[in-house]
Amino acid sequence: MRAILQETYGSPEVLQEVDLPRPVPGPSEILVAVHAAGVNPTDWWNRAQPRTIDRLPLVLGWDVSGVVEAVGTGVTLFKQGDEVFGMLPYPYGVGSHAEYVCGSARAFAHKPPSIDHIQAGALPLAALTAYQALVDTADVQPNQRVLIHAAAGGVGHLAVQIAKSRGAYVIGTASAAKHDFVRGLGADEVIDYRTVDFAEVVTDIDVVLDSISLDPVARGRSVAVLHPGGTLVSILPVAIDPEELAEIAEHGIRYESLLVEADQAGMQAIANLVETGALRAHIEATFPLAEAAKAHALGETGRTTGKIVLTMEGTVKGQIAVKVLRAAFEGGDSALIDRYVRPEYIQHNPLAPDGPEAMKAFGAAWKLQFPDATYEEKRLVTEGDLVVLHSHGVLVPGTPGLAVFDIFRFHDGRIAEHWDILQEVPATTANGNDMFSTFNEPQIEAAGRRRFTPYNKKLVTDYVRQLLVRKDLAAIDTYVCTDYREHSPNIPDGAPGLKSGLAAFFGRYPQLKVAPQQVIAEGDLVAVHSHYVDAPGERGRAVIDLFRVQDGRIVEHWDASQDVPETSANGNTMFLTPGAS
Repeated sequence: MRAILQETYGSPEVLQEVDLPRPVPGPSEILVAVHAAGVNPTDWWNRAQPRTIDRLPLVLGWDVSGVVEAVGTGVTLFKQGDEVFGMLPYPYGVGSHAEYVCGSARAFAHKPPSIDHIQAGALPLAALTAYQALVDTADVQPNQRVLIHAAAGGVGHLAVQIAKSRGAYVIGTASAAKHDFVRGLGADEVIDYRTVDFAEVVTDIDVVLDSISLDPVARGRSVAVLHPGGTLVSILPVAIDPEELAEIAEHGIRYESLLVEADQAGMQAIANLVETGALRAHIEATFPLAEAAKAHALGETGRTTGKIVLTMEGTVKGQIAVKVLRAAFEGGDSALIDRYVRPEYIQHNPLAPDGPEAMKAFGAAWKLQFPDATYEEKRLVTEGDLVVLHSHGVLVPGTPGLAVFDIFRFHDGRIAEHWDILQEVPATTANGNDMFSTFNEPQIEAAGRRRFTPYNKKLVTDYVRQLLVRKDLAAIDTYVCTDYREHSPNIPDGAPGLKSGLAAFFGRYPQLKVAPQQVIAEGDLVAVHSHYVDAPGERGRAVIDLFRVQDGRIVEHWDASQDVPETSANGNTMFLTPGAS
């Protein structure tokens, strides 16, 4: 599995993406395929220096939202395939910034169905902190006056909502720019801490949730606004000496220092608040796992609103797609098909009927026909509920094999639909390249460009419309770099070679119609699934073109083409489901 590891303390650059063995659940544990994991202040504090956990090497992360991959001995609460969210036991049960993580089953609850994994992954540590402070510790009651410091922050914005769900009158502190946001959460008053001393304008408070006070002077200002019998709950891991505690007690104030705990009952309470619409996480930004350092750097600015989340969902879907194909065509564990393929599965391969049982039967027959076949995954593109897998399949050892593209559509974590295209690999090519290699590894993101994927998707979409739909060869001058690399066996390398090759192709098929069906992008890879019809009345070909974009130019291209047959085993087309978009 991929994970974000640090072997020393320091700046965000100490975080490195590495391959680690996938953990195995022990007794009373579950193994979770992580789809999303929140990034919290405790993550960047512990990255910079040992704070609440002191061990190296270290994989950070306590928040988890994902799907149960396996259960250990004695677990009865969850089964494989269950969607769960929770917080690993704090502080030592760390490690969720990885594709898989093991944790105590009792640290998790079922993910609320009304939110996605990104929302769920943002909640556990921050929401549990707020819940344990306000409900378990302070026992906030209706009409009590609650002061929440840093009310727009990760814990603070959830605390405002939890306090309001208890019927409290909520006062929050936040910079002026965030006042509308905090009021939108339900706060009754908001104080600009930069221009107003809250201790001078706030009185008669029942509960203070303190995430900012690092010294006795700062804590004393919160003590001053509490009435006798009030409660000050600090959620900072800072020591307080006995003399200060005695002085607080003399004012009739109860002081508590909270260290958040893994808590299934608390997670279930949070899930219930989510389902009633009383609690939602605000997501400031999401980053792919590989960009954990960027997530830390953003968090450390102290200017974020709500939560930052790392996402692994695309990676997990890709792994599921690979597992299912291998189970079907390499004689693997067929139970994987039952686990990951929906009963109403729709098949667009014209040779295979619909449904998971048909997938098993088709795969078994294929394996019987080609017992020594091998498959090598080359590249993967994931966007939303779609996964594109580009592979090299060699059915008979010693032969060139097949260029294969598979497209999977997921629904609720399981495969709902599948398209594929297979093309024989020729012995020679016009460009001397094979149909699979690359001259540079694709990127998922680019530094400083948060809309990297959408930009590339639009660029390729515009290129395909101009070049292939309108047959305007000037698109090559606009969109293609001079050292363009071609992996279609019939087209030379370079922009001039591409232009001459396509000019000849358009001349050979003057009535060619190209109808793009789906465009799927991730990072610098963009796949376009199209229906090519060479002449009116023909059934045409199913084609996938895969482009790589670099610095605003198309630098590389792979494709595969397959004739559309007259009939299919499932009655479906090789393209979009009728009525789908």
